[in-house]
Amino acid sequence: MKVTFYGKLAAMLGTELELAVETPCTVASLRTRIAEAHPEAAKSLEDRRVRACVGSTLVADDHPLTASDEVEFLAPVSGG
Repeated sequence: MKVTFYGKLAAMLGTELELAVETPCTVASLRTRIAEAHPEAAKSLEDRRVRACVGSTLVADDHPLTASDEVEFLAPVSGG
């Protein structure tokens, strides 16, 4: 599964990870798996303002994932 990160997550994790996925898998379990492997990003990944997209659709944490899905994590932005 291809996982893409934006914003501060990209700064911590790089822009992409390629992960093997075991089923069943949800967005929440993917967040947890990445956070365990990259503790420096755990707090940011667990922030509920960080949204997940599958394809071009925002999805909830209980959304089921398949190995062929492409997931994007969008960190909240700030600006003025």
